[in-house]
Amino acid sequence: MSVATKKSELLKWLSSVEDETTINQLDNFRKQHKTFNFKKELETAITAEELKKRTTSFLKSLE
Repeated sequence: MSVATKKSELLKWLSSVEDETTINQLDNFRKQHKTFNFKKELETAITAEELKKRTTSFLKSLE
């Protein structure tokens, strides 16, 4: 199924939704993903090596 077809089906379904809870959940999902900037998040991400270092350190700190 193409993206255009999926989008069209979702729009049809969304126009039929009456449940306020569902609409609010969809709106919250939209707002969360609208502000996500992958490139900006990647700038502050840790490397795999740093993750390994932190995980090892944490595990060693356990009894």
